[in-house]
Amino acid sequence: MTTQEQLLAHSGTSMPQVTDDMVQKAAELGEKYAGQVVAALENRAATGSVDIGQPTVGPYVAFDLLATTPIQFGGPPPYQPSRILAGGEPALILAFLFVNSTVDVPHGFAVPPTKQLSNRTYRVSMEQINLTAVSNGPDAHIQDVFGAPAATLTVLPFWFTAPQPGPDPILFEANFTADIVGASQPYAAFASTIVDFDSFKVLENVPVRYLVYAE
Repeated sequence: MTTQEQLLAHSGTSMPQVTDDMVQKAAELGEKYAGQVVAALENRAATGSVDIGQPTVGPYVAFDLLATTPIQFGGPPPYQPSRILAGGEPALILAFLFVNSTVDVPHGFAVPPTKQLSNRTYRVSMEQINLTAVSNGPDAHIQDVFGAPAATLTVLPFWFTAPQPGPDPILFEANFTADIVGASQPYAAFASTIVDFDSFKVLENVPVRYLVYAE
């Protein structure tokens, strides 16, 4: 997990009560799935597939963002991954912010992005849509400063409390975006690759969707 100070702002919901055990579990999940994230990125490079992150020059992806499906933190551990969440209980989605550290002169990166983005401020947002009511939110944002050089992979925990539904479950869609704040750098991305905690698969070109029910 990132060790830098983070600003987490919520719209439409409040931060859940996050216990030390939940923080520890989130850190373990981030470390566990970092390997899958790196493997997915390496697979793209090997196959030459073009990604969403910008800038992208040929097979070289300079900046990218991936996310996970939710994990529910209600009740005692062990906590369970699920895209079916109980309303009113805390949940977590992890976002993985990637900055390429390799030099690639033929594609215009004599200075790798990790150096270009040293000490730059980044902002990662979770933009949600209530698909059942066709309404915006709840949203959340994490803003922080890269080190020097910028980390190749930054794991960002998005904690939220699923709202209490009425008699019918609520279907949500969560999209994740990233960009550099106040800098004349062409770096931006949104998460089109999802690590599915339920199936332990890497899914391409899909948003995060989950259902909230009244327990």
